[in-house]
Amino acid sequence: MQQDVAKVSTTKEKGRTVPGEIRKALGGRIRVARKTRLKNMPLEEFGRQVAKLMGRARAFSNVTVSNWETGRQEPSWEALVSIARLTHLPLRYFAGVGEADDYPLAHWMEPGRTGLDTRLRTSLAPSSVSTLRSSGW
Repeated sequence: MQQDVAKVSTTKEKGRTVPGEIRKALGGRIRVARKTRLKNMPLEEFGRQVAKLMGRARAFSNVTVSNWETGRQEPSWEALVSIARLTHLPLRYFAGVGEADDYPLAHWMEPGRTGLDTRLRTSLAPSSVSTLRSSGW
């Protein structure tokens, strides 16, 4: 973790931050997240999933995703937040804090794992509450 901070701090040159170096570090982190957390999901599918989480009608192309990963282009803030959600990594990981392995995969965040949430909502539906009230609860 301290090595990451050292990398970021060495990107300053005469009081100025070198954007290309920070962009490359971010790109590498996006690539590692995609490959490790999403089992090497293809670039095209990754672009589709990020766009879907953003509510964007058009998917990001594999060229755009490749540009993010190589540091030629930075994702928008909204895209970065969607990447974090998709990979189940906090934004601080993409800011250079820690490694992907430092953040355990949180299965409760996965879409489709809302069985308990759904059961709780249906068990407390208005009809259930009125039944409880009429029975003296």
